Amino acid sequence: MGNIVLDRSITPFSEATWHCIHRLGQQVDTALEAADVGLMMGGEPTFVSDDDFESPQWRTEALGAEKYHQAVKLLGRLELCFAPRGSLLQYGLGKQYPGEPGPRWALGCYWRKDHHPLWHDLSLRAAEGQTYGHNRATAEQFTRILVRQLGVSADGIHWAEDSHTKDWAGYVIPLLPIQIHDQLRWSTCRWDLGDELKSLPLIPSEAQIGLRLPLDAIAIPESLIPEAIVPLNSPPTVTEGTPLEMPTNSIRVALGIETRAGTLRVFVPPLSSARSFVDLISAIEATAQETQIPVLIEGYPPPTHSGMGGFQITPDPGVIEVNIHPVAAWSELVDQTRLIYEEAQQCHLGAEKYTWLGRRVSTGGGAHITIGGQTPDGSPLLRRPDLLRSLMSYWQNHPSLSYLFSGLFVGMTSQAPRLDETRPGTLYELDNAFQVLQPGCDIKPELLDALLGNLLVDITGNTHRTALCIDKLYPVSAPRLQWGLLEFRGFAMPPNAPMRLLQLLLVRALVAWFWQQPYTEPLRGWGTMLEDRFFLPHYLYQDLHKVLTDLGQAGYPFELDWFDPFLEFRFPTIGVAEMSSSSAQPMQLELRHAIEPWPVVSSADSGSSRLVDSSTERLQVTLKGVDPEHPATVVCNHCQVPLMPTNQPGEWVGAVRFRTYQRTTLAHPLLDPHPSLVFEVVDATGRSQGGCTYYTSPPEGQLYEGLPKSSKEAAQRRAAQFRLHSPTGEKISYRTVPIHPDYPHTLDLRRVGATAKVC
Repeated sequence: MGNIVLDRSITPFSEATWHCIHRLGQQVDTALEAADVGLMMGGEPTFVSDDDFESPQWRTEALGAEKYHQAVKLLGRLELCFAPRGSLLQYGLGKQYPGEPGPRWALGCYWRKDHHPLWHDLSLRAAEGQTYGHNRATAEQFTRILVRQLGVSADGIHWAEDSHTKDWAGYVIPLLPIQIHDQLRWSTCRWDLGDELKSLPLIPSEAQIGLRLPLDAIAIPESLIPEAIVPLNSPPTVTEGTPLEMPTNSIRVALGIETRAGTLRVFVPPLSSARSFVDLISAIEATAQETQIPVLIEGYPPPTHSGMGGFQITPDPGVIEVNIHPVAAWSELVDQTRLIYEEAQQCHLGAEKYTWLGRRVSTGGGAHITIGGQTPDGSPLLRRPDLLRSLMSYWQNHPSLSYLFSGLFVGMTSQAPRLDETRPGTLYELDNAFQVLQPGCDIKPELLDALLGNLLVDITGNTHRTALCIDKLYPVSAPRLQWGLLEFRGFAMPPNAPMRLLQLLLVRALVAWFWQQPYTEPLRGWGTMLEDRFFLPHYLYQDLHKVLTDLGQAGYPFELDWFDPFLEFRFPTIGVAEMSSSSAQPMQLELRHAIEPWPVVSSADSGSSRLVDSSTERLQVTLKGVDPEHPATVVCNHCQVPLMPTNQPGEWVGAVRFRTYQRTTLAHPLLDPHPSLVFEVVDATGRSQGGCTYYTSPPEGQLYEGLPKSSKEAAQRRAAQFRLHSPTGEKISYRTVPIHPDYPHTLDLRRVGATAKVC
């Protein structure tokens, strides 16, 4: 268990390096087990199409026919990898977002952890996309037998029709579990639709039948029947005897049965207990067995329960997201991660994509990491609340943990803003909260939510859109989400499984360290240093070195060069220009991508994704091999680049900020873009020693037809952006531009030569 056969075409690690990483993973496991931490880890890796880079479903939109088809294929393959015998596949419902007409789909695979099958006979599971010739007669036969299996009256069956065509659309059964003494019984009722209506008119839609119910037209009685919440292992459900008689309109949830594309589909209503869900699925399969009609399960997923396992595949703007089930051991993480990447590849899904100019980037959908316990009560974060403080404090004190593993979209309006990128005063208020979260403190879970729930939010108060998210820890306002989980939302999707595993190992090692030695260092107000110094990869790597030094002193020896693949993927080198110098070693001018935040454009309605201004970029300028007795200057577009000495002799680093394109809907609409950046290295006499040009758009005005279609084409486009200059020895005229004191590392070309324009 836990071995990865390294494919040299996709992994950045040698066999020896991976052996060291794997051995450290086992060492961290030993520490976690010895301390009885009870850590469980899960995640949400995201994938994009390997074959389609252009269509909206793989760029900005959440839904799409091909995306659904690919997700169905991946669901089946991952079931074979992870699910025990007797699992259930459900083509159900996910989240609904503002502006979208209905919930998104969520393809789920679920099972019971007590080894009892949730679904026994695979031949009775209809396959999505396959037609069986089912029709209204099939649905009616199935419905009549299902009510008998549930022990409810057939009077609860409602004939549903399309409200426009008046054609039959399916059958609807109001359904609710009732507890009598220690036993579970199912009940139904009649819905009073008025004397003039003989059938149930469904809301016009292409959605599943359960989402088309005209609930607003059904009068609500004075009191509703409460749903029974019984343990998963409670006594058998009573289905014999006289059916329970329930008042008209007393049940507000309903099961639906319909045929679409020749397949019988059963819509499972929202239920509050896992036992009710399991019992209903059992009755549906018993009906399928008696009728020999294969059925496809739709509707709502099972409620979260420690006795249930499962995973989901859901759509997000531009990507497919795998909400994978948590596991405990490092070896399980290794196997799970490897299989997810491999099976996605078999479905023509990848973990990276290309920009228009050929840069390799992450999927754009993130790869969140979750930690918790076997049960909510067993979560390390609820057993030891000071662990949460340690993680929050350490993340805030070390920007590399936020930015080295992130995607392109960072900053206060991103999907995962840091604690210090949100609202003014947050760090001060968190410091007040930390006076309570002392090592060894004993705080009830609901008080922990009250203490931090209003601080771990973005600038709009959104509890989900934050780098360290606790909206599934123990939210008082949402009991169904009291799962004991902390979600790290700042991780982007790595391009291969070994890099993903290194991310997971880093988090595991920090948990093991803080469990033994809580981190109580004060929060640090970085100010504009965060957006100047730590938007450059040089300083992020310096900071990561400090993180790894801390872990090494705690007994977990990470090597800095293990993270070189992250540096090159997140901050790829644009090009290097080499030139002679007075010292023995030649000088090198290196250009590397840096971070530039993307602000959300105001009052922009772009559907399920937010419109951002990505027109400004930043690159890092590094000059190496400088003779201290013969200093040199770097000039960009006739402006001196502010360079700061590093801790390496003869090395200087700075940044250039520039605009790549212009649109009137974006910020600073009057500023012209910079189609190229011309760099020259100038000696003390002001003469050129050589340099390079970086084209921020296709050179010589050529137009590309869409995104790169292959890695070769992407590499060609990247190469075309960078051209070397031979040293001319000529005098170079340049000016020293006043640098803003809050951003001492950065030459902002947008502030150079800006002139007012007539609108």
